[in-house]
Order: sequence, then structure tokens, then C-alpha cells
Amino acid sequence: MNKKPLCSVLLWIILYLTNKIVRAQSEIFVSVPQPEYPYTLPKDFEKKYSELSWEYFQKIAKDNPILKNEDIVIKFLFFNYSWWDGSYANLERNYVKFLGEDGFDFMVMDDRIFFDDIGIMSATYVPYYVNIDYPSLTLLMDYKDYINDEEMDFHNPKQYKEGKYDGHIYGLPFDIDFEGLYYHNDDEKAISIVENIGYKTWDDLVDELKSPPSAPLKIALGVETDLLGFFVEYISNHRNFNKEYDSNFYNIFLNTTGDELIRNFFNLTRKYTENKPSQSTSLKREKAFSVFTDKKSTFLRGKASLYDIVWSNKTEVSFTLPPKKTTNLFHRYLVANKARVGKELSAKVFTEIAKVLTSKEMQLFRAETFGGIPTFDLKKKDSDDQIKRYCDEFPMMCEYLETMNKIYIKDVFNPSKYAVPYFEVECFLPLKLRYYLDSGKQEDFDVIKHVLYNIKYLVTNGEGFNWYIFFSYVFAFISLIMSFGTIYFTNKFRDHPSIKIISPSFCNMIVFGISMSLFKPLFRLPPYSYFKIRFILIYNTVNNGLIFIPMFVVTYRIFRIFKVKTFLSNSLTNKRLMIITIVLISISTIYRAVIAFTSKVYYKMTGGVRESRMPYIYYSNNKIDSDIYFTYNNIIFIALLFMIICTGSFSKKFGDICYVFVVFFMNVNDFMINFMITIFDEGIFFKFFFILTIYNDIMVLFCIYILVGSRVLNILINPKYDSVRGSSVDLKKYVTLNFSLFSRSSNKTMNGSNSTLNKNSSISRNRESTVPTLKRNRSNTLI
Repeated sequence: MNKKPLCSVLLWIILYLTNKIVRAQSEIFVSVPQPEYPYTLPKDFEKKYSELSWEYFQKIAKDNPILKNEDIVIKFLFFNYSWWDGSYANLERNYVKFLGEDGFDFMVMDDRIFFDDIGIMSATYVPYYVNIDYPSLTLLMDYKDYINDEEMDFHNPKQYKEGKYDGHIYGLPFDIDFEGLYYHNDDEKAISIVENIGYKTWDDLVDELKSPPSAPLKIALGVETDLLGFFVEYISNHRNFNKEYDSNFYNIFLNTTGDELIRNFFNLTRKYTENKPSQSTSLKREKAFSVFTDKKSTFLRGKASLYDIVWSNKTEVSFTLPPKKTTNLFHRYLVANKARVGKELSAKVFTEIAKVLTSKEMQLFRAETFGGIPTFDLKKKDSDDQIKRYCDEFPMMCEYLETMNKIYIKDVFNPSKYAVPYFEVECFLPLKLRYYLDSGKQEDFDVIKHVLYNIKYLVTNGEGFNWYIFFSYVFAFISLIMSFGTIYFTNKFRDHPSIKIISPSFCNMIVFGISMSLFKPLFRLPPYSYFKIRFILIYNTVNNGLIFIPMFVVTYRIFRIFKVKTFLSNSLTNKRLMIITIVLISISTIYRAVIAFTSKVYYKMTGGVRESRMPYIYYSNNKIDSDIYFTYNNIIFIALLFMIICTGSFSKKFGDICYVFVVFFMNVNDFMINFMITIFDEGIFFKFFFILTIYNDIMVLFCIYILVGSRVLNILINPKYDSVRGSSVDLKKYVTLNFSLFSRSSNKTMNGSNSTLNKNSSISRNRESTVPTLKRNRSNTLI
């Protein structure tokens, strides 16, 4: 009996059992935001949070078919906000830092960070701080393949929807929070103020505090997110930031009413700080909390979730909504670290863990144990037992959530399709607000207005109708008509030797390609879309292909005329050359179309929210594609130049050196337009864009003129061009063209001369060619 199979089986059994015994548990680390005022919490609060959460997770996941066979342990760690020192950019950098291979498996992310880099117009400064264009899409796992929308229907629909991007699910709703006011229950003035808080503005609140006997107020605005939130809250007391109510609500920041509100906000901070605004703009949350607990501030502006954590004794402190019951609502999402997926656990297991952590049961547990606010759709409280249970246990929170005027701050600063990504809003607008509140200077006020304008508008899409843009289109279309006229006459006079020698079919392709350049500057104007980016990539490919490739073929034909003995004429007919031309253009176009529709496309910015923003197209395969395309075009150009130089060595003068000029002028023209268009700010952009468009139109028409227009014009000036047609004409005399031919041929025509051929001969008498005479049977093939 062969014992080898039996030994092999025993060996595999031993290895399997050994692996089961020694295999370590998979540790899953979940980062959750550290509660504000952490020093007020018990020292073991983080440990308690982690242990109790893990115990409850095990309880509700014990029968989960996917998780019950996984040997995992989940640990929850607090994300220490003190690391970011009030700088939103540093906060973003730290989030990105912990989403690497050595980072957390999951993170609970505030919606101000989550997708703050997303938009058709990319954030200028995100790559500067984190070295990634779109960290949200690059670093986060997509839950889409393992989640059905139906099983998520207990979440607030808006919050769940905003965890998606382009049909993909990158975040599951974890909890929510909102701003409110805490006050001492023995403070009679505070109690009298909050009685009708829903009908009062922040101005009313401060005025009542200042009325005798005056009471102090300390508001912590030392953190950028707090300052911006308070600013929007104040403005919304006077204007409704609801798109359904007013789709143009953002314009309040840009008109004179907005000027007044910004100055009123400045006056408000001066009033409650007694003209010492830095006492508020530099005040951090911890200090504000300390001042409030010492009863040196009537109110504490803070998160609602702290109510059950910090103040377990509700007889001392109460909570209410801010003035007008208007407050910032914050959504938090559970995101998975893409870099950790597949290391020990599959994407399916990651998703299942996320579903349990964000489930109704888990959210209700966190509400009852740690004061968390669930993401429930409260409209279902009468039909869903667990949602009803929450509202029964926390009736005040449910009432606030149902009656408050919600501010979604990211929606406020997303007023248009081309708005700057929210990252730049948080990075720069609070900073400019702080400068203005501290100084009160007009120049700082003007900077705020400039930033607010740039948040909504690009340089290219200012407010309202613009006559400069209108006339830019008008002149482009006029130039297009002129170029198409050249194509028409080139085709009409195709049998004239002056046109026949340059191969009119190919020449018309070049003219059409050059004409396409008329609209390239106009593509820099709105509307903008992902489809437009892809269209431009393909359009530019066709544009360059129609210029370079037929030009190569035409030059090749002229090269053959001069180098007649070098080539086999039977293999180089017009039909075959046309097929080659179309095939080459088609190959390059198909290649670029594949790149365009398989790449992630977006607009990058020249400038940013602090400056004027000018978009330009970008795509994920840009570098390698640009290198390939650059090499391809250079090969064509070098070959073109080589043939012209070689031909020139056999002739004293080579008239069709104009191809080199056309290529040179078109490249310089593209460079100049792309450079000049980026240096104009919104104050002068449209005027100079109009001038730039006229310049582009002139350059295009000039290139068409030196290419074929001069020949067409010469024929039009000379009405008896028919007499020079025929197979007996020596075509090599028409390779070069003396521009003085126009006036001289015109004069001879008006004098009644009947010999067009003699006229052309006399015009070119000083341009004798040293090229060998072309065989007549060759000239008949040049159609």
C-alpha cells in the first residue's frame, strides 16, 4: 500500500489545525471623534466607550451569517481634535494620515471633511496639503456592492443620500449633532431670554444681555469651524438659506444687503465683547466651557450631544436651540479605509461590520449610553418601534430635530455647479472673517467679499449676460464662414495648376482642421461638464490630426515631384494616400476616445478661492497620454520638416515652406492663448478675452491665407484662370507662388491679355527652378 497519500492528508490536517490554533484575532480599529471638553469626562471614558460598544456589537452580531465565523475584535479610539490646533487644513491632513495602510480600519468622519474635496471644479489647495487630488474617492472604500438602499431606509434620507457620490456609497450615517445654547437653571436673565428664543435674533439676544443689569457672554470662535458656523447662523437669522425657498439665496452675500449683514455681524461681536473682539475670535472651546461653569458667561454655545455626557445632573444646566431656532446640523459618517481592506478581512466583511455599527440597534445603544443622536428618519417614528422608543426616551431631542430651522453649511457654500469645493471655504473664509472682526479695516472687508464671490463664480462665468462674450462668438462664426469659403473655392478651382499642385482634397482637410481652432478658446467658457471634457479631448485630437497628417501627405506629394525617381508612383495614388490619411486620423481619434471615456476627468484650477479661478481640463491618465501624444505629433512634425529640408536642398526656393510656418504659428497661437487666458482676473477678463478671441481668429485666417488662401485669391483676381488648365501644364512652376502675382495678374487681366499661362510665366520669370522637369504623365495623377 502506498503511504504517501495518507501522509499528505495527515500533514494537511495538522497544518490546518495549527493555523486555527495560532491564528491571531483580527483587530479592527475604529476612530471616533473625541467629545468636546474631554477633561470633564472620567479618565476611563474612552476605555468604557470601547468596551461597552464592543460588547453590544457582539450581542447584535452573534447571529450574523457573515460575521459569526470571523475571529475579530473591535477597538474604538478617540480622534484627538487638539492635534489640529484650530486649522482646518491640519485637520484634513490628519484624517488623510490615518487612512493609510498603517491607519484605522474605520473612521467616523464629520460631513464637513467627508466629500469636502468633491466637485467638478477640483480644490486647488487639497493637493498642496495632502498630496492627493480627491482623497475622498482615493482613500475610502465603496460599500455599493454589498448594500441595498432598502435596508438603509431607517436613516434620514438626506444624510444617507449625501453618503453617496456618482452612484457609489462611501459613507454610512453614524450619528448627527447640532449647535445649541446651555444655560444655568438658576440664571433668571437667561431663562427670560430663552422663553421666546424662536422669535429672537442674535442681535436681540445680545441687546437683552446688555440691558441693565448687563450679563456677560463668551462665545468661542477660536476654531475656524466654529467661527464660520456662527457667522452663517447669524446671517440666517435675517435671510433664509433654503434652496427650495430661494434658489438664489447665496446672492445675499454678494449684494448691498450682504454688505450690511456682514457689518452687523462685526458690530455684534464688538458689542458682546465690549469692543475687544479678539477675546472671542481667539477664545477656544475649553476656555469658554471653563468660563461658563464659573458663571462668567450667561450662555455656552456647544453641541447638543454633550448634554447627557457632561451634565448628568439636569437640575443645574439646561439646553435650548439658538435664536430663531436656527442651527447648524452636522452629519457624521462611518467610512472604511480602502488601504486596509483585503489585508486581513474582505470588503464584504468590512461592509457587514459597518452595517452593524450604524444599525438602529447600535445607534439606540449609543444614544442611551453615551448621549449620541441617531440618524433616524423621524417621519417613521409612528411606524418603527425603535425610532418611537428613541423619541419616547428623548422627547426634547426629537422635538428639536423636528422643529429646528436646519442649516446645512456645505449646502450654503455650494451655490452653483461650479462652486469651489468646501475644503477651500473652511480653509480661507473663516480666516478672512477673523482678520476683519479683529481689525475692522475696509481692505479686510473687501477680501471677504472677494472670497465670497470666488466661492460661487469662476473668472469665466460672471453674473448675467456679457456682450464681450457674445461678440467673441460672432467673430468666431464670421471667421468660420470665411474659412469655409476658402474650402469652397479651393474645391471649385481644384483643376487650376496653382491649386492642383497642392492636392486640394488634402488641403481642404488642413483648412478644416485649422478652422476648428477658431473655437478652442471658446471651450474655456461655460457650460462645464464631464462630457465636455471628454468631447474637448477628442475634438483636439481631430483638430491636430486634420492639420498634421494631411500636411504630411501634401508635403510628401511635393517631395515626390522633386524627387521623382525615388518613389514608385503606382503605389502612391491620391486614393491610397487619402485612405492612409483617414486611417491615421481614425487611429489617433479612437485612441484618444478610449482614454477620454476610461479616465476620471475633472477640471483643475489656476488660482483658488483667494484669487480668481480659471478652470482647465485634466484626466487621470494625463501624464502617460500626453507623453504618447507628444511623441506621436513630434514624429509627424519631424518627418514633415525632414522632407521639406531634403526637398530644399534640390531647389533654390521652396514655396511650400509655408507648412512649417503654419505649424509654428498654430503652436505659438495655442501656447499664447493658454497662457494669456490664465492671467486675467474677473475685473478685466471679458474685455481681454474678446481681444484674445480676435487675435485667435486673425491667426487662424492668416494660416489659411498662407496655406491656400493666397492661391485662391490670385485665381479670383484673375478671371481667365481656365486657360491655364490642362494636362500640358508644367505643375512644378506652381509649387512656389509669388505673392506679387495678385496685383500683376490683375493688372494684366484689366489690360485685356488673353494668355493666362503667359501671364503666370512672366510673373514667375525671376523664380526659375533648378528642379528637373516633371514628366507629363505624372502631372495627370495630381488631382
